[in-house]
Amino acid sequence: MNKSCAILISRQGIHPCNTTQWVAQTRKAIQWVQSNPFRLLTSLGQQTWEMLIFLAIQADLKQTIIIPAKDQSHFEKHKQTVLEQFYLKPKKIRFESIYGSDPKKLLYQRDARIISASDIIVPISIRKKGHMETLMNHHTRLHKEVMLMTDFQIDYQQGKSPIAYSLDKDFLSPDLFNLASHYLIHWTRTCNGPWPTERKYDYYQAVSSESAYPRNAYATLMNILSCRKIKASARHMPLKTPTVSFSGLPPHDAISLMRWRSRYCQMSFEPYGIGIDKTYAKSIGIKAVQYYLPNQKPKDIAPWMCQSIGKRSDWRLESEYRYQGDLDLATIPIEMQVCFCYRSEEAIEIQRQFGIKSIAMIS
Repeated sequence: MNKSCAILISRQGIHPCNTTQWVAQTRKAIQWVQSNPFRLLTSLGQQTWEMLIFLAIQADLKQTIIIPAKDQSHFEKHKQTVLEQFYLKPKKIRFESIYGSDPKKLLYQRDARIISASDIIVPISIRKKGHMETLMNHHTRLHKEVMLMTDFQIDYQQGKSPIAYSLDKDFLSPDLFNLASHYLIHWTRTCNGPWPTERKYDYYQAVSSESAYPRNAYATLMNILSCRKIKASARHMPLKTPTVSFSGLPPHDAISLMRWRSRYCQMSFEPYGIGIDKTYAKSIGIKAVQYYLPNQKPKDIAPWMCQSIGKRSDWRLESEYRYQGDLDLATIPIEMQVCFCYRSEEAIEIQRQFGIKSIAMIS
């Protein structure tokens, strides 16, 4: 019977690439596991665990995926999702469930299950005094026969600093001011995971093979243009209605709203976007959001078209417009579209590849 092996990695920064230390060391650890008849214990719901699923597939390892779930139905749903997202071949995969109603406790129980079931423990980057270090130390003290392989271990490092841009209005492209309010603009940002148009396997393949984080705002805009579609999102939307958001602000006025949101570990939006001629946009159903005072939500307007003005911030400053569902850019005449990029070389490349008028934010 194969021994079980766990590669342990505490929660890491959200924008890794193949030169990120924990990724590089994990690849080496996977090669070591590959040279031994071990079964790797993995899981999902956290980038470090899912990277292990991907690397184990690439190395053709046997693995057992522990799925934390509320109940049997939830477990089966997650199991099917994992099979689809990672193009898994069931013959080398086992699935085990761990049930619980408290999401935070469930993740702790997941890590405890994996560590307690391991004959070999391979720490990579473990946060000092974190629950994973506590569990690992407890298990190795309790079971002296457990092998602790520390050859690939590195010091734990905190995540990277927030994304930031230098967008001094004195250095903005004159073209931005000439546009005035001609366009409604869908601003995009760095994606903290797979694009809505891709599977997790493809995302982790990009992360593990590229020397910079591959899902930054520029790459995200290029993906939108390649797919010719802006995917709707239900995140933060009333009744979880999938919508595409636009801003009616001219680009030079939108800059002040481009800020890091530490709560969500992402920018509100970044200086990359696609604009649609305002008159044409309204003709295809892109509508202005109706703002209301707190606790005075209108009853005669569709919930997805309403937005409270807010208590801490005044959301009216965004001059938001919304479109329900995915927006098919292929149906919009190219002369009615314009792209915005941070740098001139990016704007040139977009215009070369897609034939869409493109403007750099900085001159």
